[in-house]
Amino acid sequence: MPQMAPMNWTLMYMTIIFLFFALTVQNFFLIFYKTQSYPLTTARKTNYWK
Repeated sequence: MPQMAPMNWTLMYMTIIFLFFALTVQNFFLIFYKTQSYPLTTARKTNYWK
């Protein structure tokens, strides 16, 4: 088990960084669309988030 530790840590760090990047991008887009006019966001959400 100890020999497999560094490989598991690298995979874990890559997955955590990827998930964090995806969540930050999603939150940025949600804030960006909320700042725009509201009816356009509700019309675009059905197309963007499917």
